[in-house]
Amino acid sequence: MIHLKKISINQLICLVILTQVGVSVLSIPYAESRRSGYDSWMSILIGGILAQVVIMIIYQLGKRYPDQSVQQYVFTILGKPLGSIFNLIFALYCAQSSVMVVISYSDVLNRWVLFQTPFFVLIGISLVVAAYIASSTLRSISTITQSILSMFLICAVIIFISGMGKGDWRNFMPIGTHGIGSILKDSIPAFWAYAGYELLLYVFPFVKCNKKKDILIAMSIANGLTTFFYLLITIIVTYNFSENQLNTVTEPMVYILRKFRWPVVQSLDILFMTLWLSITTVTVYVYLFLSARYFAYVGRKEIRKHPLIVWIIAIICFAIGIWFSDRQYIFKFSDYHNKVTMVMIAVPTILLLISYVREKVARA
Repeated sequence: MIHLKKISINQLICLVILTQVGVSVLSIPYAESRRSGYDSWMSILIGGILAQVVIMIIYQLGKRYPDQSVQQYVFTILGKPLGSIFNLIFALYCAQSSVMVVISYSDVLNRWVLFQTPFFVLIGISLVVAAYIASSTLRSISTITQSILSMFLICAVIIFISGMGKGDWRNFMPIGTHGIGSILKDSIPAFWAYAGYELLLYVFPFVKCNKKKDILIAMSIANGLTTFFYLLITIIVTYNFSENQLNTVTEPMVYILRKFRWPVVQSLDILFMTLWLSITTVTVYVYLFLSARYFAYVGRKEIRKHPLIVWIIAIICFAIGIWFSDRQYIFKFSDYHNKVTMVMIAVPTILLLISYVREKVARA
């Protein structure tokens, strides 16, 4: 069985936080400041609020089927044929998310740290480690993620310390001059950075809690901490860069780390990106795990060979990933992935509405 024990509330919080934060940490607020400029911190905040709305929708959906994961109760809502298609689509989406994270961070490492290392080697190592962990039980994955949390805290401290260098608070002034329209438009790419909360669709029945409301509180805490973390990075970057620089520097956090001089560590950026590799690995193995669990319910009966499914998905992801050594393909794939993400986010809302309609029809 893939589920030997339920995970705790604390483990749920760790899973969600470390799945949400990923490669985007290095690029925030570059994508989120295209229109809003130095008001991008508002876009980041709105993105976190939008993510919280989706979390509440997923919670309401899970509360209607408290003893089943979405792979199971989707058959009740949509029927067998459509339910299988739903599981297949979500399995492909999670696999695609794994590929997106792997190739994005491998590209960063290849350009900033490991210049001579072949691209396929970076992708291969990342996927092997992630697949090995993803082939475990949910409880084991949660325990590993808890241990990686210390890496995240160290990275957060590094970001805070490095951001306290020379900057200019006037970069934030005057507040709100870009207009609410620009801020709202940039909140969409900010919203994409919070992806990871969809984990709740699967883990809802496997969280040990006294009341189901505790799950919503835990998810809200996790999303709130991620929002605060993203907001902190945005403030630090805006403090250090002018608006014109924000439009040209794609990975501003790396520049801040590189220019910071610390007597204890010579190359703070290399240390940070090495530690952050463990954080991005969490995102990869969580999505690999979810992809395998969705694939397990595509057929008429549950496929119980979870490790085999994980490794097959990882091999396919590797075969796809090696084609993205050209950065132009990564940009195109990223745009495609973001559009797909927006569509997939609407799915829980549709499922919730259909479940309400079916319930009313059954009562009539």
